[in-house]
Amino acid sequence: MEQLDEYFTGNLCRCTGYRPILDAYRTFTSNGTSNGTSVDNNSEVVGGGCGKADCCRLMKTEGVYNNGIATTTDTTTTTTTTTHDGEWSCREGRHLHQENDFTPYDPTSELIFPPELKVRRDLDDEYLVLRGRQVTYHRPTSFTHLIHLKHLHPAAKIIVGNTEVGVETKFKQCVYPVLINPTSVKEVTQVTLTNTGVQVGAAVTLTTLQEALILHTNSLPEYQTRVFSAILEMLRWFAGKQIKNAAALGGNIMTSSPISDLNPLLMAAGATLTLNSTEGGERKVALDQHFFTAYRRNIVQPEEVLVSVHIPFTTQNEYFHGYKQSRRCDDDIAINEYFHGYKQSRRRDDDIAIVNAGCCVTFLPNTTTVSKLSMAFGGMAPTTVMALRTMKELKGRAWDASLLEEGTSLLLQDLPLAPSAPGGMIEYRRALTISFFFKFYLSVRGHLSVSVPSLVPTLTSDELEVTRVHTYKHPSSAQLYEVVPEDQPQLDPIGRPRVHTSALKQTTGEAVYVDDIPDVKDQLQAAFVLSTRPHARIISIDESRALAVEGVVAFVCHRDLTEEQNQLKFPFDDEKVFASDKVTCVGHVIGLVCAEDRKTAQTAAKLVDITYEDLPAIITIQDAIKAKSWWEPKTIIKGDVNKHLNNNDNNKNNDNKNNNNLILQGEMHMGGQEHFYLETNAHLATPGKEDGEMEIYSSTQNPTLTQMQTAHSLGVDANKVVCRVKRMGGGFGGKETRTIVACIPICVAARKLGRCVRVALERDEDMVMTGGRHPFFSRWKVGFTAQGVLTALDMDVYANGGHTIDLTASVLERCIFSLDSGYNLGAVRICGHACKTNLPSNTAFRAFGGPQGMLFMEDIMSRVAAYLNIDSTLIRQRNLYQTGDLTHCNQLLENCTLRRCWQEVLEQADYSTRCQRVRDFNSNNRYRKRGLAVIPVKFGIAYTALFLNQAGALVLVYADGSVLLSHGGTEMGQGLHTKMIQIASRVLQIAPEYIHIAETSTDKVPNTSPTAGSASSDLNGMAIVNACETIMCRLEPIIASNPKGTWKDWVSKAYMERISLSSTGFYKTPDLVPYNFEKNEGRIFNYFSFGAAVTETEIDCLTGDHTVLRTDIVMDVGDSLNPAIDIGQVEGAFTQGQGLYTMEELLWKEPLPRDKDFTPWRNYCIHHKEPYLQGDLELIKFLVEGAFTQGQGLYTMEELLYSPQGALLTRGPGAYKIPGFQDIPREFNVSLLRGAPNPRAVFSSKAIGEPPLCLASSVFFSIKQAIAALRSDQQQQQQQQQLSPVFRLDSPATAERIRMACQDFITAKIETSPPGSFKPWSVRV
Repeated sequence: MEQLDEYFTGNLCRCTGYRPILDAYRTFTSNGTSNGTSVDNNSEVVGGGCGKADCCRLMKTEGVYNNGIATTTDTTTTTTTTTHDGEWSCREGRHLHQENDFTPYDPTSELIFPPELKVRRDLDDEYLVLRGRQVTYHRPTSFTHLIHLKHLHPAAKIIVGNTEVGVETKFKQCVYPVLINPTSVKEVTQVTLTNTGVQVGAAVTLTTLQEALILHTNSLPEYQTRVFSAILEMLRWFAGKQIKNAAALGGNIMTSSPISDLNPLLMAAGATLTLNSTEGGERKVALDQHFFTAYRRNIVQPEEVLVSVHIPFTTQNEYFHGYKQSRRCDDDIAINEYFHGYKQSRRRDDDIAIVNAGCCVTFLPNTTTVSKLSMAFGGMAPTTVMALRTMKELKGRAWDASLLEEGTSLLLQDLPLAPSAPGGMIEYRRALTISFFFKFYLSVRGHLSVSVPSLVPTLTSDELEVTRVHTYKHPSSAQLYEVVPEDQPQLDPIGRPRVHTSALKQTTGEAVYVDDIPDVKDQLQAAFVLSTRPHARIISIDESRALAVEGVVAFVCHRDLTEEQNQLKFPFDDEKVFASDKVTCVGHVIGLVCAEDRKTAQTAAKLVDITYEDLPAIITIQDAIKAKSWWEPKTIIKGDVNKHLNNNDNNKNNDNKNNNNLILQGEMHMGGQEHFYLETNAHLATPGKEDGEMEIYSSTQNPTLTQMQTAHSLGVDANKVVCRVKRMGGGFGGKETRTIVACIPICVAARKLGRCVRVALERDEDMVMTGGRHPFFSRWKVGFTAQGVLTALDMDVYANGGHTIDLTASVLERCIFSLDSGYNLGAVRICGHACKTNLPSNTAFRAFGGPQGMLFMEDIMSRVAAYLNIDSTLIRQRNLYQTGDLTHCNQLLENCTLRRCWQEVLEQADYSTRCQRVRDFNSNNRYRKRGLAVIPVKFGIAYTALFLNQAGALVLVYADGSVLLSHGGTEMGQGLHTKMIQIASRVLQIAPEYIHIAETSTDKVPNTSPTAGSASSDLNGMAIVNACETIMCRLEPIIASNPKGTWKDWVSKAYMERISLSSTGFYKTPDLVPYNFEKNEGRIFNYFSFGAAVTETEIDCLTGDHTVLRTDIVMDVGDSLNPAIDIGQVEGAFTQGQGLYTMEELLWKEPLPRDKDFTPWRNYCIHHKEPYLQGDLELIKFLVEGAFTQGQGLYTMEELLYSPQGALLTRGPGAYKIPGFQDIPREFNVSLLRGAPNPRAVFSSKAIGEPPLCLASSVFFSIKQAIAALRSDQQQQQQQQQLSPVFRLDSPATAERIRMACQDFITAKIETSPPGSFKPWSVRV
């Protein structure tokens, strides 16, 4: 499993929740188990097998595995358990798959490495040169040849894994005419053990370095290898295995990144570098404060080659400690030197650092007197820097509290950050440097207490917690569901955990997506020309330079359409296919370049010159509020809010907490979220040969919208346009409406040129063009009793919609309809404002506006609980809805299982016992705190736009008995097609293997609603039932005449008797009534899904790191159609929500000066002594060097600069972080509520795609509780003025926000600049 964990690092697929992937791969590991889990019924580790049926590890003798541990009772798939009424009547499923269903092991199919791909030394030892149009690639085989090539080509890039240059050439359009690969030169690829340390060739990969250091650490005395151990520990978090297999140590140094993870360690360790050149010969230089000269610059001369890096041994008087690792310290060795490395990033694994450090101290023998101190920091300046003054002033000082106090003050002087410094997070970054020093101080004190116990007392328990290192634990999980009744026919698949129909094709790579469709003759590739300004008039568009590029065929823009055709009509008519007179956001589509290949198109698109005249821009919600820039507000009013809130100001009447008219007021901001689907927008348009026909293969959730808008823009009827969707690699709402901004332009180009045109957006293009989840801001006042029962709520909510309305009005409606979360609010006034700004249009995202509204409500509940000093769980429970209640929208709650879910999850999670454990932990730990939160969810199911609540289906039964099924829903990985096949299988009473779904197509089922809102199974499933029942009615006489016949017999007979074997089906959701805002009435939703979650989290109060220890979920899905898919949806939605609430942060940049005279920038860069991270400095570097093309976005591995105007900074996985494998709960238990059929949906099921996402706020509120525990800590209050228990924590709860909310003696030392006194690096939109 350890190897598996390493290989998974950096692989991202949050929509799966990662648990199914881990379970599947665990079955291949040597320490996995025979049933796919890591523990058996007695919670003992069970050894797994090799895959062979007769594997010795799986052989039992008297109930015990020969090479493992087992119980005498085999694990079964069902167990008897109690239902909600206490009767022993329900069977419960515990395993979603059975390994005895796996394909038996076949020795003849043993996997081997393909011989054709094996390394051949006879070929690798040959000199290789490849010459292209722009680049020449050399692979020398001798050291002499290597340095000779560098002498001939001083500007040549030396590459090993291409992990840096590849990014620069692709995203920054850098061109390096000469590339040199030294991997066949032994002098730079060897690791050599010397008398003083290890000499590592500059081209040695990080994996090879790792293996060599492990070897030496295991074979040499411990005291010699402490530095190796520290480097090994850092490499654990450096990158994924794939990157380490390619990246080289020398590249890490020569890139000179200010946030390199290894450079601070090497600098603090005193590493030396060997350089060589043809004319200068060999020279050795120290990797110290003089090596890095400027941002991404160092002292190595252009003609020099970095040959090797010498990493010295430590001695018996030295101690070297790496990040998140604790090395043993022998009592009989005098340890006088200590080394520690530290790193903080947005995500724990495979992420770039925000700040990192290497700290080393040497003491005079048998004393606590510092003889030498070395501290290097990354992320605090344009280069890795050393805290020189601190190092000098603390020399000769005793390692005691006074040194700590002075050291923190000196560090703040050594490492200043201006409030507008690139990278932002100013206070947090400065606090991290002190936190790292504090951790270093305590770690060293701990070691001194061993080496000189008479001088240094042992650490207290809470101080020991500071030095505790993070250890990754393999997650465990349980999935519980109700098994089908024993009398259900075996043929009937409903309720059974069936495999996703595309699972095998997807895991083998055989599943076809749009970009996998083979190229066709005369096909063209397209690339977009996008706006680089948030709001500006277009003065001119000059495509001449682009058209001059060889291979470019055409440039398409608004001039190729009439004004009417250029108008996007769906969903609203406030947007254009191509911007014509002005642009209203960065990323606005201006034109399209079509070329013979993708690379040419992308290159040429950047050569289209746009002249702008800037106009004032509105970027943030606060900007919009000031300008009153919004579409028509929507207001819900229920009861008399003023009666309860009586205009009370500043909570004046709250002095007496025994009265029943208490009031709190507050604000909260919730950030947006990028969809980050694995498959970016991809579309293929093929023009017909006659009648203006157009065929589109599209990655869209909304084929009908694509069809209708294409028809409008091409000036033809919709019956001339066919849109086909095979499958999508994720959508999450991002492909509901915004796909048309990429799809319609290529259709226009295909019509103009009469050739097939296709496009597949790069990740950064997709993020800038298509928008994401809406950022929201709320301002509220709430009334409640002394017992915490809510009496009234007055709230204004604001959504940042972007530059067009798109779906913002519907998202806002969903927000205010869902804002009650699961609580009876009393009197209500909620006013929603859809803000119009100059950002890309934000759009649908899983759960629409539900997560925002529910988070605001849950935050109110947490603040009320904190104010009353009552457990928030009790406050929530006292306000929970129950059957018969009316929501704040006056919809009656029927079959409300919310309290059942709540009670069951409390029992499943052993909440009461764990509450006490959390309290005990917090009382014993000062610098680590835990929180435990319980959150309910009530999520309405139906489109709020009434006309969308309909669906169609087409069922074709062929004479051989096979069935082709078509319906209006699209498959994006959520398992919709699988469920639809199961539904058809039950109605037709045939095996699912008879049924096939080829695609979703507008020429099969017309006028389809988008696959969204969690309603697709309900709508399309009922339409399929309707169609299949029609066919079964036709077959009834034939079946009656031959009851013992087979399906094929009946179908064949029907065909021979000329009975129609095809049928359409249709369904519309009954009883829905459009909501009337003026009267506060209507039946908005068909029914509600309910659930509850308990989450426990631990935070590091010094860094803001958090770990989700355990999550328990109980979810009401009615009678599950497919428990495997439903549980997968719960886990995936929760993980996506976890990212939303804790990690995924979109950063935006305000406009920068557009002065053509770049002298001010040059002077600022050269003379201003302000530290930088990569973002703006990369811009300044390009400006100074004259290599910056106006309007061109920059992308780097460390930071992201979208454009020099009001634009997204976090574009791509390098800067935008989604949860990875190590972020999911260490224990994740999901239970589907049993005995809760839903009479308002197909086969008594319930929707599942969106509701569980909202339960991830339990992570957020468990974090907030942990912060509250620190704030109320008695020891904390002795050092800090009384901290209010009622405090604001905005979402996402990033490490920065967590740390800065943990106010302590460190944050008190950080000076903050008043807002308005500086221009921030980024803005919160």
